[in-house]
Amino acid sequence: MKQLNYSVTINAATPVVFANITDNTLFPEWAKAWGDGMQCVGEWKEGESLYFTDATGQGTKAVVEELAPNERIKMRHTAMVTDGDKEIVDMDETMQKWIGALEEYYFTSESDGSTTLKVTIVANEAFEEMMQARDNGTPYDKDI
Repeated sequence: MKQLNYSVTINAATPVVFANITDNTLFPEWAKAWGDGMQCVGEWKEGESLYFTDATGQGTKAVVEELAPNERIKMRHTAMVTDGDKEIVDMDETMQKWIGALEEYYFTSESDGSTTLKVTIVANEAFEEMMQARDNGTPYDKDI
């Protein structure tokens, strides 16, 4: 497993950034780096499952392990899904490597009213190149 770290400062107050990150209706906009038609289904609450899928309904299921409003979110990917929420039993090797991946989001209020968002992803090394490519041109670098 490899830890990947990202950070961006967003010109918005922390409660606004947190609300936008956890608003499923806004997810398709900020997840455009992963493709058009991305969606998130589920509740952003500890112990709940979230389904992150593309336009074809393929994606991943993550369980929210920790959620402290305006401070942090911790999610672990537990399954690959199809048709939005049906777990894939016969996963290929790449899919198997994603299971267990951890995502952590940390929100820090800055003195100028902006927010620093730090994201840590712990995943199989096979995903490093893909994550680095997605880091270029991320929509986070604009005002919210």
